[in-house]
Amino acid sequence: MASRATQASPNSKISSNIKASLLEGLYRARKNIERNKDIYMDSEHELLCEYYKKYTALSKQFESDKIKISYNTFKIDKHILSDSHSKPDQIIFKDFKIKFEAFRNKYNNKFINELYVSTNPEDYAEWIEEQNKFIRAMSPEEIYTLRCHTHDGDIIANYFIRNGFVIDKHIDDVGYEIQRKSTLIVEKAQFKSNRDYILFYYQIKEYLYKKNAELSKLTRIELEEYIKDEYNTFDWGKILLLYIRDINNIFEKCPSVKKTLVIYRGSNDDYYLKNSTRGVHITKTLSSHTLNPKVAIGYANIQCCIMRVKLSAGCKAILIDNISGYEEEDEILLPFNTKYYIDYARHSINYYKNNIICPDETMSKKITVTDLTVIPPRRPRQASASASPSQYYSAKSKSSASASPTSSKYYSAASAASSK
Repeated sequence: MASRATQASPNSKISSNIKASLLEGLYRARKNIERNKDIYMDSEHELLCEYYKKYTALSKQFESDKIKISYNTFKIDKHILSDSHSKPDQIIFKDFKIKFEAFRNKYNNKFINELYVSTNPEDYAEWIEEQNKFIRAMSPEEIYTLRCHTHDGDIIANYFIRNGFVIDKHIDDVGYEIQRKSTLIVEKAQFKSNRDYILFYYQIKEYLYKKNAELSKLTRIELEEYIKDEYNTFDWGKILLLYIRDINNIFEKCPSVKKTLVIYRGSNDDYYLKNSTRGVHITKTLSSHTLNPKVAIGYANIQCCIMRVKLSAGCKAILIDNISGYEEEDEILLPFNTKYYIDYARHSINYYKNNIICPDETMSKKITVTDLTVIPPRRPRQASASASPSQYYSAKSKSSASASPTSSKYYSAASAASSK
């Protein structure tokens, strides 16, 4: 009996310790409950704070849980310039993906970021696939020419057009407020080529052969060296007219848009309103846009402005991002003389962070947006042999018919007020 009592004593001691611990925990819990009741004004306040906790938790979740859009494209991995006139350049492509965030989650899809227009992703995927096929089928000469636009070629051509088709300064100094990135001879790393890249090479070559047939006897390497030594003496007006002609011919081959797409462009000036007539703006130069509204915001400032542009069936556009050396721009190129209807000028919209799940203007930024629609081009007709430079064509190429005045029904009071 004594032995059994000795064995029971430790068990009783353990049970007592556990009991004391439980009682202490219960005491602390009761104190916490009492304390927590004291921090709320009333039951409504307590319920409000519970919802706030849930709101905060969801906001944190959506900071990382973002809706992303992705399309299969390609980039140029290597551009191997040929040593011979008779042998084409070798252009090696690599797979690539255009990726960007949709700026929305399942709670804020209806109110957040009205900048982004939610259209059918399949329509974009189909257009991009068609562009992939088109660009892969282009000749190396066409790709070379189009790539010039992506690095300083745009600045030079734009200056030429806006300056009345005149180059009145050293070609390496051409430009307005935009800073040139390089001279006419671009370092090979920019274009991933095996030697330095001469902007407008094929147009220079055509110009030189017409000017002096003896130059056609030079090898490609010899001709490139001649160009590097002499390019400041060339008639750049003639060369750039050839470039404009060749770009137009590429757009002629480009497949038309088949389903409505929405693209974006950022600007620090509403030039498209200032230069509009009766609700229509015409862009004389090539113009770059993007699939990604976030990229457009990066090119705008606080006051101004985002162009939100609708491409309808029949419009021409090239996914130049495929051959550009720059990434994360998702760039789309529209042709010379693109016409836009101004649908809705300078309206202010709310722009939220992605994790906001309730409408709250105190948490948003304001962005000024103008909605425009590209007018599909008319069917081209043959230009006369005396076509002027302002038609953007040489005698060899086609010219678009001039458009009749646009009906005033497309000219809204909003756009009228903004363009004054």
